[in-house]
Amino acid sequence: MEQMPFILRPWVSAYRATPKIYIPGTDVDINFSLRFAIFFSILRLTFRYILYSLGWPRGDLDTYFASACIASFCHSSMIVPGLAGVLFSQKYVPSGKLETSPTWYQDATHALMGFCTGYMIYDSIMGYVVETWQPGVGPVLTADDWSYLAHHILTSLYMISARWNKAGHMSAMILMFIGEFSAPLMNPHLFMEKALEQECCKGLSWLTTLFAYNEQVFSALYLICRTLGSPVAIVYGTYQLLFTKKGREDVPLWLSIPWMPMCWGVQFGSIPWIMTCIENLKHGPVLNGVGHGEL
Repeated sequence: MEQMPFILRPWVSAYRATPKIYIPGTDVDINFSLRFAIFFSILRLTFRYILYSLGWPRGDLDTYFASACIASFCHSSMIVPGLAGVLFSQKYVPSGKLETSPTWYQDATHALMGFCTGYMIYDSIMGYVVETWQPGVGPVLTADDWSYLAHHILTSLYMISARWNKAGHMSAMILMFIGEFSAPLMNPHLFMEKALEQECCKGLSWLTTLFAYNEQVFSALYLICRTLGSPVAIVYGTYQLLFTKKGREDVPLWLSIPWMPMCWGVQFGSIPWIMTCIENLKHGPVLNGVGHGEL
């Protein structure tokens, strides 16, 4: 039996120790996801009150956004090493079957995808229901809010259906890995962008410098991931799932075809970010505390 990578041991142990609650009609556990949805909700609220104590305005959307960025940073920083451990431990086949892999690999896959699903559940409720709620009206969402909410729902369905099908999980996990790889830099960038607008942070020259250089590194990394990594992964995944005999045997077309808009939609949706990052690199570090534009 292949040896489990050290980085995956906490994931496997946590998943195995969690009592299972299965989605009706499936053998896909949802309890692991729900626990992390609660965990991230508590984390976000904790960070919000820490920011209040540091002088950030109470009940302000910038404070809500900043606390969400910190929670998102925790999510990406935790999941990226785990995804790397899974993806680099087996031969990469987008349609690959889960049951042919070692038990630890199967449990690690369920844990990581369940963890990400939990984050999507938490962010959908906290970000697009709780924090947008207006008394007597309900949640009030912008066009961008609806786009992000749709992303969360579709991503969750992709992961859950791959787990249920016991095949095709790699096609989802490679996109998760590439998509989250730049997030540990993106979230500090977005946080600092808001911090520089706060009265309590004005006069912090080091923050201006850190923001400027983090912006450059993040932009370069994002462009590598989104203009090289993602297109290659999506094109290869599309070909292998739809146009090879093995792909169609492992994942039925009625399932893989609906996955395609999810894959390609995220790629096309990243175009505005790609253009912003190009502009960031074109102009170089800006040390006056003002970014090149809202990401």
